Amino acid sequence: MAFSITEFKSNLTGGGARPALFTVELKYPLGVDNPTISSRFLVKGASIPTSTIGTYDVFFHGKAIHVAGDRTFETWDTTIINDEDYGIRIALEKWMELIANHKLNTRSKEKLGSSEGENAPYKRDIYVTQFGKDGKHKQHYHFLDLFSYRMLLS
Repeated sequence: MAFSITEFKSNLTGGGARPALFTVELKYPLGVDNPTISSRFLVKGASIPTSTIGTYDVFFHGKAIHVAGDRTFETWDTTIINDEDYGIRIALEKWMELIANHKLNTRSKEKLGSSEGENAPYKRDIYVTQFGKDGKHKQHYHFLDLFSYRMLLS
């Protein structure tokens, strides 16, 4: 069967999602001042992390049966534009300083809390909203307990 461009295009609702129509709302941990400009305006690249369901083998009568395993998520990468006051960069560097001291590479129990479990104070939620060409909200992602250990600043 021949591939039809017209049929392909007619099956893309609205011509396909636009990857550049999004906002990202960063929530900063205690001890990090919010920058003067919102991150919603300066995040120029963000991906929706892929998720994968792994497998594991269960052996039955000497044969491996593949069973669904744990779900894993890729690292969330984002690129942020610096403004003239470097507000977001300074906030992210302070955030990273809460996680580990830049000079000594040490951690403070006062800053991290008594455990580094789900309620570690350096972790924060981040919200990504995808919009359609018409400007209407299409999809919303709420990432739980993220922390800034790998951020690209430009």
